[in-house]
Amino acid sequence: MTADTAAPHALVGALDRFKVAPPDVARYDTDTATAARALRAEPEQVARLAAEGLPHLVDSARGPLFDYDDLMNIGMFCGTGQTVPELGLRFLMRFAASPRASWFAPRDWEVGVHPSRTPGGEGAEAPAAEDERLDVTVRVPDLAAPGVELLEGGPFDEPLATNGYRAAVRLTGAEHTVRDPRIHLVWDEVVAELASHRVIYQTVPEPLRTDHHRAWELGVADCVVAARLLADRLRAVGLEARARRGYLLGLFGSDHAWCDVVEDGVHKSLDPVFAFVATVGDERGVAKSPEFAAACFGSRFNRLLPCRTDSAEPLVYFDAEPAPYWAMVGVGARPRRTV
Repeated sequence: MTADTAAPHALVGALDRFKVAPPDVARYDTDTATAARALRAEPEQVARLAAEGLPHLVDSARGPLFDYDDLMNIGMFCGTGQTVPELGLRFLMRFAASPRASWFAPRDWEVGVHPSRTPGGEGAEAPAAEDERLDVTVRVPDLAAPGVELLEGGPFDEPLATNGYRAAVRLTGAEHTVRDPRIHLVWDEVVAELASHRVIYQTVPEPLRTDHHRAWELGVADCVVAARLLADRLRAVGLEARARRGYLLGLFGSDHAWCDVVEDGVHKSLDPVFAFVATVGDERGVAKSPEFAAACFGSRFNRLLPCRTDSAEPLVYFDAEPAPYWAMVGVGARPRRTV
């Protein structure tokens, strides 16, 4: 075993730290080789996970097939610091440790959205004919959202684009505080359930994201589930709120969701998952930042590109159905270079 390979006991130990995808929403389509790449593990270690109880199906030609979301949760909770989901979260959240002013200043980004059509991304094995049959559509940037300016690319006249797009955008953050005690109460309730681990922050399959109340009752949530639930509870107490979804930009782009609430005519962002991750800190390999966690309650960050959605709907579709989690490896972002 190489130094970069996850320790077998660490992977198996993760099985008790999250909840596997319910059978009615699980997609057992990820083979051992793809699982091993995502977990930085040997195929034998993936086989041991199956033997220890990780749900899977056995295909006569491809062998054991796993749910990709389950694999991402194994990686996130194993604590090796080397798996794809651990490295991804750490890189994406590095900006939280930057000076406060850097979270809000205008920032120019080059964004490319060309979703992967095979698990594991470019270079992964898949029948070419199967790839060619996929009708791929993606949601486009919401240029009407506060702090979003298109510099290059488009036009984005429709909410969905075929195959993908490239664009340059300027994102400008904003510092806001929240006064309404109703917002404070709802926010505190949602964040407290995550902090107490009554609800586990983990990867959630897209069909379960759609039924976010069921997910919350099952005790699991990701950013989409938390944003939708928060928006529902805010509307229930008479406030104007909606779940937003787009991309968190950094060394690459990642699907992310948050909530917007209107106070005094101003759209204020509420991000319970960012606040939770910045609060628990090293538990996820991310530095603790109370200041950043506090900013998640009302302020808008210059690394979040909202897309055109009504209630945090999926960003990528294959044949008009929500694309699997692994399609996100086709999202790229980098600071825009000016000559």
